[in-house]
Amino acid sequence: MKRIFTSGVFLLFGLALSGAAPGASPRELVARAVQAMGGEAALERIRTLAIHGEDVQWEIESSYEPGARAKPRQGAESRFFVQRDLVSGAARIDWERRVVRTPKPLLFNYSEILAGGIGYVSGVDSASRTHASRMSDPPGHPMSGARAAATLRELARQSPRLLLEMQANPKSLKALAPQNAGARRLPAVQYDVRDWSFIVLFDPETGLPARIRTRDADPIQGDSNYDLALDDWREVGGARLAHALTYKLNERDMVAIRYQQVALNPALDPALFEIPIFARALAVRAAMGAGVPYQWIIRRGYWGNLMDSDAVAWDASARPEPELVDIAPGVSLSQGVSHNSMVVEMDRYLVVLDAPIGEAFSEWMIRASKKRYPGKPIRYLMLTHHHWDHANGARTYVAEGATVIVGQGNKEHFARVFSAPATIANDRLQRNPRKANIIEVTGKHVLKDRRRSVEIYLIESQHSIGTLIAYVPDARLGFVTDIWSTNAPLGAKPTPGQMELVAGVKKWGIRPERFAHGHGSPAPFAPLLELAGG
Repeated sequence: MKRIFTSGVFLLFGLALSGAAPGASPRELVARAVQAMGGEAALERIRTLAIHGEDVQWEIESSYEPGARAKPRQGAESRFFVQRDLVSGAARIDWERRVVRTPKPLLFNYSEILAGGIGYVSGVDSASRTHASRMSDPPGHPMSGARAAATLRELARQSPRLLLEMQANPKSLKALAPQNAGARRLPAVQYDVRDWSFIVLFDPETGLPARIRTRDADPIQGDSNYDLALDDWREVGGARLAHALTYKLNERDMVAIRYQQVALNPALDPALFEIPIFARALAVRAAMGAGVPYQWIIRRGYWGNLMDSDAVAWDASARPEPELVDIAPGVSLSQGVSHNSMVVEMDRYLVVLDAPIGEAFSEWMIRASKKRYPGKPIRYLMLTHHHWDHANGARTYVAEGATVIVGQGNKEHFARVFSAPATIANDRLQRNPRKANIIEVTGKHVLKDRRRSVEIYLIESQHSIGTLIAYVPDARLGFVTDIWSTNAPLGAKPTPGQMELVAGVKKWGIRPERFAHGHGSPAPFAPLLELAGG
């Protein structure tokens, strides 16, 4: 039956050999693309694949300034070697990754192995795992279900057989109106496979797939186009394969990939895809469904700080909850995950500082704060800066009714964040729309009642525009994020960010004994002050 169907497709294909026929059906567009990639026979012959390549990644939501015109901050550059069995679906990716976002680049060498619907990481893949890896020999861990799903989705998106699979499954194709791709509008087809929907955009001149799009939930930008743009098509073994692949989020480049060497049908040792027995026992199958945080998994992996836990990044209810630790009378700090929020009890309400990771963590923080301080609403959320990992959960607090306090130059950005459609995530603010009340701090802002005050200060920092710190005078406790983090010990000399914090403390004349941190545990301020020269 497959051969009969294919022959019928090629009868239709003749209508579009010299260009995309107006109103071409999904079958016609896919058939033309298969032919442009070398034809059905050439693509069917690809059984295994080995690719050497390089990539560069940028994080658009960790720039100095927020917004679409801001210059993104480079996160990493990598060399990789991909070996894939396209018949069984097994894959191995060996990485040499240089994370350049820190003053001192971090080097990670690791392998991602996927087989039978589960994943395993051999080696050290993240700064958050560096210490733990020293405790085991060799280092390695099972992938979370979310990471396995994200990796499998991108392997499917990049597969040279994707269009062949689409041709063989015509009932999974849907006609779409032409889609925007930069300044062009391109014919498009939707392909639904497993729990994924790929939107394939075609070049009307060549017939080749120009982009493969998914509609992703982004906590900052809302409903988003996440595209793999394909270019530099070259013939390999009778098939034409793209050698330049660029991931774009809403038209902004995020990962630029170059294939340097592509081998078709190499003999692959099955041992390449073996997952250790202990990992198979602990591993969970790739998670599917709309709740997978694809953007968090993919981008934090490049950033070098993915903790790779379904619980941390995806579903707080799936794990023992983080802790809300009392660090001063009426002040509590979250502990147990990669990023922290702090809550301060006022006379009749609560103030929360930072909304990291995403909605699941914010929902936990709201529940935990209300349980610790019953009968008091969360009236204010202060964001130290706009970077997405510390602001991804801010929409949840708007839905809770909190006024959001941001630093100078950030109000317009967060107004867009809080008004963005989020139908894919269907978060609480999408389900219960509420207009956000935003306060922009241009110097000093004080929240004060009969119990205490919380002072908020704008400081100068190269980390981000509009950086804020907070100070609780009666506890002599400050709060700071990123420019000083206690998940790393003080060095022989202060970092630029630590010097910025010291300068801000001196400028505003505050006298903190300790600082709570967006990463790590509270720490005394005096050692840093002494290191910075008093």
